[in-house]
Amino acid sequence: MSNTRSGSLMKAFTVLLSFVLLTGGSLALPFQEKASAAVGSITVNLTETPEAFKNPLKGFRPTRFMNDTSFSNQEYAIVYKQYIKYTDLENAASDSVQKIKDWSNANWAGIESQNKKVIPRVFIVYPNGGEYWPQGVPHGDVATQWTSDTLKNRLTAFIQKLGQAWDNDPRVAYVELGLWGNWGEHHIWPDKLADGTDRMPLAFQTALGDAATQAFQNKKVQVRYPDTFTNYNFGFLWDSFALIDDLSGGEGIVARNVWRTQVNGGEVAYDWGQKQIQPGDSPDDTLSDPNHRNYVIDWIKKTHTTSLGWIDLYDAGNSAVSQGAALMQKEFGYQFVINQATYSGNVSPGGAMNVSFSVVNKGSAPFYYNWPVEASLLRSDRSVAWKGIFNGVDIRNWMPGDDWNSSTRQYNQAPAVQQVTGAFTIPSNMPAGTYTLALSILDPYGYKPSARFANTNYYSGGRTPLGKVGIGMDPADQNIGPFDLLKPDNTLSYSLTQTAYDGGYSGGGSTDAQAPSVPGNVAVSGTTANSVSLTWSASTDNVGVTGYDVYRGGTLAGSATGTSFTDTGLSPSTNYSYTVRAKDGAGNVSGASSSVNATTNASGGGGTTTTYEAEASANTRTGAAVISACSTCSGGSKVGYVGNNDGTLQFNGVNASAAGTYTMTVSYLSGEARSAQVRVNGGSPVTLSLPSTGSWTTVGTVQTQVQLNAGNNTIHFSNPSGWAPDFDRIQISGGGGSSGDTQAPTAPSNVSVSGKSASTVSLTWSASTDNVGVTQYVIYRNGNQAGTSTATSFTDSGLSASTAYSYTVKAKDAAGNLSAASAAANVTTNAAGGTTALLLDNFDNSPSWPGSNDLGKWAGANSFVNNAGVIDSGALKLEYNNNGWLGTDITQNIGSYSKMIIRIKGANGGEQSHMQLTIGGVTKTLGNFSGDTVTTSYKDLQIDLAANGVDRSSPGQLTMTFWHGGNSTVWIDEIRFE
Repeated sequence: MSNTRSGSLMKAFTVLLSFVLLTGGSLALPFQEKASAAVGSITVNLTETPEAFKNPLKGFRPTRFMNDTSFSNQEYAIVYKQYIKYTDLENAASDSVQKIKDWSNANWAGIESQNKKVIPRVFIVYPNGGEYWPQGVPHGDVATQWTSDTLKNRLTAFIQKLGQAWDNDPRVAYVELGLWGNWGEHHIWPDKLADGTDRMPLAFQTALGDAATQAFQNKKVQVRYPDTFTNYNFGFLWDSFALIDDLSGGEGIVARNVWRTQVNGGEVAYDWGQKQIQPGDSPDDTLSDPNHRNYVIDWIKKTHTTSLGWIDLYDAGNSAVSQGAALMQKEFGYQFVINQATYSGNVSPGGAMNVSFSVVNKGSAPFYYNWPVEASLLRSDRSVAWKGIFNGVDIRNWMPGDDWNSSTRQYNQAPAVQQVTGAFTIPSNMPAGTYTLALSILDPYGYKPSARFANTNYYSGGRTPLGKVGIGMDPADQNIGPFDLLKPDNTLSYSLTQTAYDGGYSGGGSTDAQAPSVPGNVAVSGTTANSVSLTWSASTDNVGVTGYDVYRGGTLAGSATGTSFTDTGLSPSTNYSYTVRAKDGAGNVSGASSSVNATTNASGGGGTTTTYEAEASANTRTGAAVISACSTCSGGSKVGYVGNNDGTLQFNGVNASAAGTYTMTVSYLSGEARSAQVRVNGGSPVTLSLPSTGSWTTVGTVQTQVQLNAGNNTIHFSNPSGWAPDFDRIQISGGGGSSGDTQAPTAPSNVSVSGKSASTVSLTWSASTDNVGVTQYVIYRNGNQAGTSTATSFTDSGLSASTAYSYTVKAKDAAGNLSAASAAANVTTNAAGGTTALLLDNFDNSPSWPGSNDLGKWAGANSFVNNAGVIDSGALKLEYNNNGWLGTDITQNIGSYSKMIIRIKGANGGEQSHMQLTIGGVTKTLGNFSGDTVTTSYKDLQIDLAANGVDRSSPGQLTMTFWHGGNSTVWIDEIRFE
């Protein structure tokens, strides 16, 4: 079409072209003659898609809980919250940033190919799920354990490590600050601090706020409560989102008004409050009932919420629920709709192609990262012939409306229409032909289309086609259809590294003249005799940082794509000075960072690491221990079936240049929390706790200190009461000479007898202190070691009736330093038969189970894998997978009894944290009630009723619930009161 035709003809063409583009049809020009002059500018109108679809960083947000081994499937899921145990990332304060990176790589392997991203929350205490205090942090007294300077200093240092690991990790969407309090939610309810409150103290808010601000310069940070961190620009998590009983949470978020720059999110609570009023009593109820659904959408709009969890657990197979979910999905976060676009219809090779478009954000929140917008010319097969980025466009400024009106169901302040323009130079060697012009928003990691426009014009792969452009000729036609659906397209992905963009830029090609910011916080993270390891905070750039150059005394020592680097081949006992510069894809280089100095270790002074594979032929295996293939293990194999009082693994020839304390890093695989006993050179066993790595194919690590002799040593792994994990390897580092920790802990005090029977004695004591940290207590019976404990309590079993015993306790630190002995506690066990007991149930099927207990009152269970459980060899066998409920009525005064005894064993050991007990108005896990652990052999776990505040005059029903994140099998042989 000639650009000299009449205005009315151009208008007719524009209207017809708009219709064609919207319907995906072909254009038949209403003229007999072929246009002889170049086509001028073409304007098209686009429409919003009626589809709901998944887009990065927003929408229904599933949760990956601490024992989950993968990301769940959900029709709109693309951003996931993940709970992470503190000790999975750091146990010893000396653990490196690399441990966090290794964990991230193992747990998030492959999610970039699915375009998924994670919102991590690290926690120390997960009520009814376990406590994961790192080494050296005092704990045990809930009123004071959260307020120590030791914890505060440890958390602030740890946040810096998280920043180094995650601030430039493209898999991390946002970061929940977490860490402090139950579930990492910045409160310890229902418990109280010593001052009677349950919220994070101001001193911790300041320390953690400063640390997070410094550590996360590229990732957004969220905190739990809008009345905390008032001096910090963080987003918020409303974890009882829209619940009628907790509207103050939403009102506080509205009042803080940070949504333009910070991410708000939350979780719809379905386990407390008057949820039947609002927002409904289940995800299905919320989404299928317009009253509930609109109520939640109102709060999404008011608080400018980007994503919500728990509500994602709806039944997508229910049409009414699914339709409601689609309506809500479109309200979360951003919803970018292109209204109109204008572009050059004919461009000469080497000439300028003008592209402009108007876009409006019809969602609830902005897009929070500066992702580039790309124009591209596509061949007939939709492959990219040319592409270029709009210079100076920041999609973070594409704001939604504000001041939501629940009556009109729209924002009183409508979203502004954004105008985007760009002039691109087409390469002079571009082949002549007809191409489709498309727009897309790119994830900077890989520069692949990712965040999609919400228009009916859509090509699978993330591009929004506008129309046809002729290069060196008029376009042959304007048929750009048929279009693809957005929802079924699962082809999007991103890369793990950020490289230079390989296309052009609007406004004169690829000349990016802006240098990145100067790297900050350069620090020495480790030294050996011949190496120095460095870390620093990430730089920022208008387009993207591609790497860092590290200079040693002005000479380039090497380059890194991340924020860490190890310089090797150095001389011992030598001082070196380092600076770091950032660079971008256009070759711009930042100024030099502040310098940092490091002195390498003396020759032979330790610092080297030696690896010993578990499957090595030099090692000794006994019993069931066996080598098996392992694709994720360092040597391609692992050793399993260690423990259960049978299989053992001994590493032989572990060499040390000098006697001293060394760090042993154990690499292992375990789908659940387990433990192992470690003996060095045949010495006394030390119990090593080994948390779940998430799956039996995921390798994790823990560190402990071992005392080695000069020359060859043996390190022996076993477990007399349950299975140990599968072992990959051990690594020995540091140590030698007398440069280690030589200060012993203080002696334990106040050792006392907390309970006894004819065959057991239970002890408690006050915690010791140490310059580094107490790691264990050793308990002695009549001068001989009776066992060890990481807590300040211990139960000694297998004793003789009516016999006197004397107990002392010593504290031990990670370096093996042993304290002086405590004062002795003397006790005599009960006579055979002990105190007359009140039997609640001995599960001998008389009376039959379920039905009645031995008190003649009701008892029953449901929802276990084996339904109500079964009687197995005189015990109640309960198989559970995060579900199951048992109740057995007491309903009588038990004031004459001080203890409840549960005789129990587990399939794996450690099940004490899987079950929650309620009796006499008190609810705790079995582990917290008893201070003891379940093993694979029957064991009497004693609950001190008075000490735990149980109402013995009206105990009501003993209830056990098993929906707290665990899966295993337990056998309960007997429950009685003494």
